[in-house]
Order: sequence, then structure tokens, then C-alpha cells
Amino acid sequence: MQLALVEDGQQRLLAIYEFCDNELPLSSATAKEFKGEYYKDLPQAVADLIDDFEIDYDVIEGATDKELKEFFQRLQAGLPLTSSEKLNAVHGKLRDFARSISKDPFFTKTITIADTRYSHFDIAAKVLSIEVEGLETGLRFDDIKNIFEASSNFSASSAVAKRVRAALSFLHSAFNGEGSMLRTRTVVQSLITLACKLVQTGRAAGCEKKVLKFFKAFSDELGKQIELGQAATDSDYLLFQRSVNANVKGGAKIRHQILLRKLFTLAPELAEIFDPSIVAESGISGRIAALGESISGLIEQINKKYAASKGEDLFKATSKTARAQVRLRNAIRDVEDYKTLIDNLYFLFRESVGSRLQDGWPSSFADVNDLRTDLRHDVDHGEAAKVRSKRRKLGAAFKRYAGSASPETMEPLRMPLVQASLLNAIEVDLRGLLAKTF
Repeated sequence: MQLALVEDGQQRLLAIYEFCDNELPLSSATAKEFKGEYYKDLPQAVADLIDDFEIDYDVIEGATDKELKEFFQRLQAGLPLTSSEKLNAVHGKLRDFARSISKDPFFTKTITIADTRYSHFDIAAKVLSIEVEGLETGLRFDDIKNIFEASSNFSASSAVAKRVRAALSFLHSAFNGEGSMLRTRTVVQSLITLACKLVQTGRAAGCEKKVLKFFKAFSDELGKQIELGQAATDSDYLLFQRSVNANVKGGAKIRHQILLRKLFTLAPELAEIFDPSIVAESGISGRIAALGESISGLIEQINKKYAASKGEDLFKATSKTARAQVRLRNAIRDVEDYKTLIDNLYFLFRESVGSRLQDGWPSSFADVNDLRTDLRHDVDHGEAAKVRSKRRKLGAAFKRYAGSASPETMEPLRMPLVQASLLNAIEVDLRGLLAKTF
């Protein structure tokens, strides 16, 4: 009996994961009812309900088969408590504070998530757990219960309490009238955690509309990338969504790192609010290493496809390109590193290709060529008007990836952001080349 229950539970859980990964379709009748065969095909409102659904379970030890059967029948006959309902029964001042901020105007007037079965309290509890214990903390019932019990003497006038209240006030102002885009508890938790980082700088005042604009751009792109599925051009968005679908330890950290990286890219003016050291918190070094690895793999795949058609590689291998592929994976630190990076990219995506792409140059390859021209060539000779035009073009190429016009004026700690942005654009263009018929 015990083994049968365990196996049944495992099979049900596996089926849920496979459905959320678009590997398991719904039955024809269910697909017709919910207007989608796979998770990616469901209307957004239905997908949001699935994302917010929590699965509770009880572990029973030392019970006989008869006791297990009795427990199972009793459980199925009723409606079990949700995690947030159980947490509400944990006594202590952190629990009390979580209850009080769940009545904040951001929850009651801004977001459109119904406060069914303590859903607002659930969000508040998770936000506070992260602020108390850090991004590495788990957000399951037992994890939060332990934090509530350990923080039973939590002060409502503490730095954490003030920061969370300030973040909620900031977001209420930013999203007032726009709360319909905040549809899932996990995403709202992630947004509040990001806002806590913003208000902690002391420089967030006046940036409310910039944050709203950033989050709209992020949400739009997230939706597009999810629809693309396996053809997605930015794996960060898919990783973000997977962390929403699966309540795993470390999910909050993954989402926070991705939000920071996208903020630095989509809203560089907001990035200026943060101390440069916050760049490391975005996990940018790991992202650069992953992009470098991906780019090397794509080059190999494209060469095989191109050679099958043309009898030669598209990207000619040399000692310089071999070194370049290794160095791409290391985060740059200053202007000199940036110059070396651009040289390496030039060797890989201009010099090694020669004229084989003719007029079909991807935009990122052309930008690499312009960026190197700006660094290694004298562009100030010739007619004044042409020199100005050339300067504007080269400055615009750098600004696309950095948000500023010159590497010489950038804070060195922000250089890895430029690298990641440029490598991401190259990865997208390489995927486009891989899909092309040569």
C-alpha cells in the first residue's frame, strides 16, 4: 500500500512537470474545454492559474496499510489546508508583520490577484523570508515556517520592515492602474524583491515610471520567448519561466538574477541607480560563461551544415579563433579587456568568415566590425561631415549594448554587462544562421 501510494504520487508529479515543459498534451476533451492542447497553447489567464497552483503533501511514517488507507480516504473527502493557511497559524511577530503588509494598498488596490485562501499573505511571507534570510533561502512551507519561528521577535521598525514597506509603496505608485500585468504570485514576489534592492539604494525616488516601462518590456519579451519554445532566442526568459513553474530551492535567486540582468540591458538608466558592485549579484559571470559555451557549440554546428553544402567551413579555424572561443567565456573587467574582447570577436565573426556570407551579414557581426573600427582605426580623417557621421554610427553601435556612447567613460564593473549583451546578440544571430539554408 505504502509503495503504491508513493509510486502514484511520483507519476502524478512527473505528469505535471511534463505538461509544464510542453511534452505532455491534454486529452482532446480537456484541450477543447481550456482552449489549448499544450501548456504553451493555453490562454494566459489559464496558464497563470496553473503557475499559481500549489501542491501540498504529507509524509506519514510508521503507519500500517490500514491507517494509510484511512488517512487517504479522509484526505480525499475534504479540502486540505494550503501552505499559506498553515503559515497563518504560526505564532510570532514576523507572521504578524506579514499579515499586516498583506493589507498594504499595493496588494489591495494595485495587483489584481484575488486574496483567496491567504494568497496575499503568501506573497508577503515569501518576500519577508528572502529579506530576512537572503536569496538562497527555500520558499516551501517548512522553510518559511522555520524562518517565522526563528524570527518570532521580529521588529516592525527594523531595517527589513522599513525596506519592504518602502518597496510596496514604490510599486503601488509605479503600477497604480497597471496592476493587471501582475498576474501570478511568484512574479509579484520577484518584483517586490527587485524593488527592495532599488529602494535600498536611497536613489529610487522618481524612477517609478521607468520601472513600469522596464517591467512591461520584460513581460512582453517573456511572453514572446515562451511562445517560441525550443526556438526561443534568449534562454534567460525560459529559465525564468521554469523557475516560476517549479517551486525549487534557489528559484527566487534565479529570477532575481535574470531580472537584474534584463534591467541592466533594457533599462540602463535604472542600472545607474545601483552601486556597480551589484552587477556581481546578477550572476553575470555565469551567464557569460554559458553564452560562450553556447556560441562555441553553434559555430561547430553551423560549420558542419555549411561544409555539407559548400565543402568548407563557414568559420575557418585558426590559432586566433581557437583562443578567442576560450576567452569569450571569461568576464571582462576594464577597457583593455574590452578591446581584447572586440579583437577576439572580430577574428571569429569577420576575419574567419571572409566573404563567404557576401551580403548576408548578421547585424551583430556588422556591429563587431564597427566596434573594432572605432578601437583600432583612425576615423578622423576625411571631410568633417563624413567624420561626424562615422562617429555617430560607431557610437550608436556601442550604445546598443552598453547604454552609453563610449567604453572610455564607463564604470569598469559594468563592462561584463556589455559583454553579455553583445554575446547574447551574437548567439541569436548564430541560431538564425543555423536555421538558414546555405
